[in-house]
Amino acid sequence: MNRTRRSTFTRLGAFVAALALLGACGSDSDSESDGPAAASGTATVEIEAAWARTSPSMANTGAAYVRLTAGQDDALIGVEASTTVAEVIEIHETVAMDSMGSDTTGMEMADESAPMEMTMQPVDKIVLPAGESVALEPGGYHIMMMELAAPLELGQTFTMELIFEQAGTKTVTFEVRDDAP
Repeated sequence: MNRTRRSTFTRLGAFVAALALLGACGSDSDSESDGPAAASGTATVEIEAAWARTSPSMANTGAAYVRLTAGQDDALIGVEASTTVAEVIEIHETVAMDSMGSDTTGMEMADESAPMEMTMQPVDKIVLPAGESVALEPGGYHIMMMELAAPLELGQTFTMELIFEQAGTKTVTFEVRDDAP
């Protein structure tokens, strides 16, 4: 081979090697999900006993319940309907209110005979400590569905997306029942 041709092959080989090296150092960000859970790949939440209570035919609100166990510290931070079950969906907590309308959560009552009312209020998130089961259940945390598209009837199913800080979004099927499973 003459010198010019050998020099061209050498340059071409160096160019191909440089491209291969750049490709190996590049990012795979197109194939990764967004968020902290995607970086670790270990965030998991076990989802059990997803159900919603039947609603009277004239009711335009309903509630859904589920039991969550996170593999690492996490939090339920949102809920969205995968179907058109309700116009508005929020995470709520049932709290006791004293006769003056003050939230009594975490307070010791001086007069236990004082009239108490239960009310619901939205919450930003539900903390899920690693390995502990957290129940969304009647009288506590729950998923509140407002402006129902139709009454919730026994045996009906619908899906919602639960959004977690670490584990991302999980699609869950809820069954309409009279009582908890």
